Amino acid sequence: MRNLECARESELLAVLAAARWPHACDPALRAHVDGCLSCTELVRLSTALLDDHRALVQEAAVPSSAIVWWRAQMRSRREAVERAAQPITVIQGLAAACAAGLLLAAAGYFSPAFRAALQWVFDVAASLRGTTPPVTGLVPLGMGIVAALCVALIVAPLALYFALREE
Repeated sequence: MRNLECARESELLAVLAAARWPHACDPALRAHVDGCLSCTELVRLSTALLDDHRALVQEAAVPSSAIVWWRAQMRSRREAVERAAQPITVIQGLAAACAAGLLLAAAGYFSPAFRAALQWVFDVAASLRGTTPPVTGLVPLGMGIVAALCVALIVAPLALYFALREE
């Protein structure tokens, strides 16, 4: 299929855009449109689109200036609050990073106690399965550290969630 363009198409588009079709335009242009298939199709499509456009513009509900002003003020305040909260979020992230660093430093310092506590946990698990004799001694410091670590692994993410969540 060939797409043929008419030499008077741009003139017709200007008349249609200015809403001068068919009454306020040149009679020679109207005569041309009657004889030109491509211009007739252009008029048919563009008038349908322009009619829909006019109908939608008439149906559009434009809010009052007071509503527009109020929404602009609310948006401005919300953006100001977000800008003000950015440094706080950065500080909270730094605090969480420092806490994680201190936790890792403590784990490195108490590494022998952790190893002893883990060994005790493995010994208890093995005795429950019946593979080794029951444990004769407990490692109280190691158990306390393992318990504190387990609590920290559960409580720390919850605390970070509640501290950093968006309201």
